[in-house]
Amino acid sequence: MDGIGNYSYHAKYWNWSGYDRSQEHKFWLEYAEKYGKNILIPMCAWGETGAYMAEHGYNVTIFDITQEMITESKKNFGNIPNLQILQGDIRDFNFDISVDFCFVVDFGHILSIDDIKRALICIKNHLRNNGCLVIQTDLRMPNDISFYNEPQIFYPVKQMYPNKKVWKKGDTRYDSETGRRYVSQTFYTEHIGSEENNIESFNHAFCLQAYYREEWLAVFKECGFHIKREYGNRGEYIFEVLKS
Repeated sequence: MDGIGNYSYHAKYWNWSGYDRSQEHKFWLEYAEKYGKNILIPMCAWGETGAYMAEHGYNVTIFDITQEMITESKKNFGNIPNLQILQGDIRDFNFDISVDFCFVVDFGHILSIDDIKRALICIKNHLRNNGCLVIQTDLRMPNDISFYNEPQIFYPVKQMYPNKKVWKKGDTRYDSETGRRYVSQTFYTEHIGSEENNIESFNHAFCLQAYYREEWLAVFKECGFHIKREYGNRGEYIFEVLKS
């Protein structure tokens, strides 16, 4: 995917922030309970939520486009029963599975409606009839205002790596005409304990595309889904759709 950023370098530091994500894991676990035990999670990065669901008795397939993310996922979660960890592109994947429930939180990385359609069709092909897809995403709003956020430094809640200190610095620009947000970051790692502390860094620039609600409704219909419900959640918007 164009503009995805430097996730290959980011992979080994994916949990850098130190945030407790247990409530997020529980949210998706409870969502899936309504539909069944067979779960698909595209664009999973490390796949922490998928690992959590597998540990709670679900049959889970997770996948990501970045091989380095999948490698790290297998290091951390490869011994969990009922968890299948694969590499794949959400716009063009074909696994030998049929699932009850799928959720995606990173559709912003897909930068065109045509690629959204490709992804939805691939997901539909892996859902059982009346299986559920949930998308959590930013919506593009009429009369949006362009903005620019000056560079900031972001520190983790707690440092996660022995003998290392990590942080980010970055800025953000939003273009109201296109609905696209541009994020430019530098990730820093300071190695502590040597005679001379060594600081390494890499750039991580990516963009995120927001779509109007009407665009989502049109592609759901075209790709063979119907809306069960839609609502705002934690500053983002959720579509809960069923395979027709």
